[in-house]
Amino acid sequence: MDKSIVTFLSFGWHASQAVTTESLGLIPYRIFTMKELEEATNNFDASNLMRNGPHKQCYKGLFQDGSMIMIRCFDLKQKYSPQSLVRYMDTISKLRHQHLVSIIGHCTDNGQDNANTTVFLVFEYISNGTLRSHLTEWRKRKMMKWPQRAAAVIGVARGIKILHTVTDPGIVGNDLSIENILLDKTLRAKITNYNLPVLPCDKTTKRGPESTFGVMEDNDLSSYVERGEREDIYQLGLILLETITGKSVESQEELDVLRVQLQKSLNDGAEKLEETIDRAIHGTFALDSLKTAVEITLNCLSKDPKERPSIDDVIWNLQYSVQVQDGWATSENVIIQ
Repeated sequence: MDKSIVTFLSFGWHASQAVTTESLGLIPYRIFTMKELEEATNNFDASNLMRNGPHKQCYKGLFQDGSMIMIRCFDLKQKYSPQSLVRYMDTISKLRHQHLVSIIGHCTDNGQDNANTTVFLVFEYISNGTLRSHLTEWRKRKMMKWPQRAAAVIGVARGIKILHTVTDPGIVGNDLSIENILLDKTLRAKITNYNLPVLPCDKTTKRGPESTFGVMEDNDLSSYVERGEREDIYQLGLILLETITGKSVESQEELDVLRVQLQKSLNDGAEKLEETIDRAIHGTFALDSLKTAVEITLNCLSKDPKERPSIDDVIWNLQYSVQVQDGWATSENVIIQ
């Protein structure tokens, strides 16, 4: 089996307490054997290959008890001490949260020549489709009114916060396309295909910190993280935009047009706003709830990265939007009764 090479950037380490407390109720983390993974994937047969990217391969697997899994595998480019690997896998085990496709275990293999270490990360398998499929496929679309959409995007935002705080510095610059947002059977949003924590180089390594972008100087680290955080906020803005309007943006020109339309609709009143949003959510939203979500969406999509809000600001605004929506729904029920 061909395995792609991953070079890790040496960051600092700090596991967030929030991850362990919010991971309650998930499948217990464990260490798997190679035999278990080979049996689950039919010896990593090509028919089970889900993704074959430049930095990793992903396989689906089936355990004997009928449970599905996803396995992400990669080689470490350089040799690390056992202590470094143990430390890394301990941090990996913290990536367990209700809004992440969570890691449920791992396996490491040094191969016959003991030259390279291969890491196999075992994830839970989510089979209910992506957020985009729920916005576009008519059967699923029926379930995605404004309350469900608001709950999904605030879940994405909470997942991003976990990624940004699980290590110090955080996991940033993630591939947060709407296709990488999965919904489970309860319509809970889960981020998949996110970046992994970085593995520190051993002290005997005389080179500077490494990443897939090349060797970095220590003073470049903070700017790298800041850029990554702001890019994640921008990607979240694109997810919010499609969730609200039902329209996928294929070009910068389309994005600019849609952004202007939304901004104008905020100023022109409820009727104009309804013309801009997805028809599928008409009649299911409180106006102030939707307006709050539109405003934070436009802020996330600011062309100037420095003007984009922090993830905490995004979560606060989306929580407010949900609270307004819940109050509106309660009052509507009282009127009907």
